[in-house]
Amino acid sequence: MAALLCGLSASVARADGLFIPFIGANFGGDSGTELGTAIDASRFNWGASIGWMGAGVIGVEGDFGYSPDFFGKTDLGGSSVFTATGNLLVGVPFGGQQGFGVRPYGLVGIGIVHPKGDAFGDRFDDENKVAWDFGGGVMIFFGSHAGIRGELRYFRTFDALEILGVSLADEPGDLDFTRG
Repeated sequence: MAALLCGLSASVARADGLFIPFIGANFGGDSGTELGTAIDASRFNWGASIGWMGAGVIGVEGDFGYSPDFFGKTDLGGSSVFTATGNLLVGVPFGGQQGFGVRPYGLVGIGIVHPKGDAFGDRFDDENKVAWDFGGGVMIFFGSHAGIRGELRYFRTFDALEILGVSLADEPGDLDFTRG
């Protein structure tokens, strides 16, 4: 009877704490380059994400990224972009949450983008801009504690937001790009 009750009882719920350092490249939009060109020109970004995925499919993440050479070097100087976003993750774990597993996911969030540098000209004022992001990818776990993640994530500031054809920004200052 005890063995039957143990077999029928609910198992312990598990959650995934995630620390994900990354390196990638910015492309498209205002970065002014395609993915292959960004990689060839060594216009990389780096950072880390800290997240938590529940035993189900919903999770949260804080993502911090830095692009030390966003537009490349010019005669005017360099440029950089810092991003910090909080995101909601939705991902279904295939293969369970222990041992080998695959988890495709999508995300959406809001945060700040901080462009800086002489290469921007008058377009940006070296200030934090409220931005949103969305994207998706796949996490592949090789064991219970290690894996890799590949994703594409799109960032855009709210400065270019229009509602019912009315622009909410007085001057151009929107910034958009994709990080891979």
